[in-house]
Amino acid sequence: MRLRKCHAVVLCMFLLFVLGIAMAIQPAPLPDFELSTLDGQTVKSADLPSQGHWLLLYVQPNHQFSDRLLKLLRKQEYPHLATNAIVIVLGTTEDAKAMKLNYPELESAGWYADNSRSVFSQLHLHGIPVIVGMDKKVMRWDLNGVLPDGNTQKSILNTWLQN
Repeated sequence: MRLRKCHAVVLCMFLLFVLGIAMAIQPAPLPDFELSTLDGQTVKSADLPSQGHWLLLYVQPNHQFSDRLLKLLRKQEYPHLATNAIVIVLGTTEDAKAMKLNYPELESAGWYADNSRSVFSQLHLHGIPVIVGMDKKVMRWDLNGVLPDGNTQKSILNTWLQN
């Protein structure tokens, strides 16, 4: 009985810690930057979604944790993710195309390449992968890495996308 209470307390502390990490950034407007589309065109940050809540996923090819994050998103039920997310791949447009092929469930998400790593620096990211919760053109929160509990991640992302 004591062990179950201890596990419950540890789980609650972990969830509070995770939510604290997810809400750690100060809201900031999306900075100016340029991305490459999969067909080689240039897109500016001003052209990204400007309505509602959406997610910016920043990943890297051949990266264990980026792969794990995208696999979790593919395995879990995220009914609003594909149409309310963009995936930015640190690398060339060819890298982004290859990654998109590996994750067909995210095919309808916007896929872009950060050829020069400028987006990474402009967003002041601290690791890869990163999920940034966007409200119109304002960065509200970020989540670095992959949560060990897929259900917690699912709850955070779906709650954000449904609001």
